[in-house]
Amino acid sequence: MTEINKDTLPESVKLAASILFELRAENVELMDLRGIKDVTDYFVVGNCESEAQMQAILNELQKEFKSAKLTHLGVEYKSGVRWAIFDGGLDVMVHLFEETKRDEIDLKRLYSDGNIVALNESDFVRESKKTVESDELI
Repeated sequence: MTEINKDTLPESVKLAASILFELRAENVELMDLRGIKDVTDYFVVGNCESEAQMQAILNELQKEFKSAKLTHLGVEYKSGVRWAIFDGGLDVMVHLFEETKRDEIDLKRLYSDGNIVALNESDFVRESKKTVESDELI
């Protein structure tokens, strides 16, 4: 595992990672698949504690990608499967798992030729959309 320079990542990858951290996904990793997989350049992978959390993250990804006018090709999700995929096109696919399903699928093994790094939440914190003026505080 080598380091990835966050500043060189596409906006869609940074946005996806930010959303996963904001909605408390765990064990968030980035898989650099450039030159390995034709369908997308990066996987952002994270664990969810429940289907409700998984659905919330998928909804937020769809909303934020649309708002930012970024490519969004669809979502693969079925209740009870414990794995969902958000397809952000050629730049990024987001894989959300419940922990046991992630161990079963083992994307790390399947794509071991790729550069896989654990992401740090502090690198992907977004600025708050609303700034508070000092005179608003009472």
